[in-house]
Amino acid sequence: MSKPRCYLSAKMSGLDPEVANAWRLKATEFLEENFNVFNPCIYYNFSMSPLSYTEEEVKQFDLWNLKHSDIVLVNLDYPDSIGTAIELHMAHDEWEIPVIGYGGKDLWIHPWMKLCITKWCDMLEDAVNYINGYYLPNL
Repeated sequence: MSKPRCYLSAKMSGLDPEVANAWRLKATEFLEENFNVFNPCIYYNFSMSPLSYTEEEVKQFDLWNLKHSDIVLVNLDYPDSIGTAIELHMAHDEWEIPVIGYGGKDLWIHPWMKLCITKWCDMLEDAVNYINGYYLPNL
């Protein structure tokens, strides 16, 4: 039996690649025993030459991987990302994929983004424990 898939969503554009990827690496460590983790930073990042990909390619690749995931873990510490907002909308509203978010509670987050969050946790560890406790047994 294959492991369920967890998509890691959060802002990448405008962030240093190390910042965009640091929480994803930590989340992968916590989740990889039970999940196939999809980290979009591995495939496309803003340190790559923009001549090596198109925005359409990146969008389609990320959304295809999102659609084929069982759960989404989103870092809400940078809530001003249109890409993250689209990912949350598509996962929650279009494909009925649970979205577990953490962080960002003290920041301004658009109400429509809030409506796409199935469960909101304070810290990454809380979100991972929630996913493992509530969703892993049922995926």
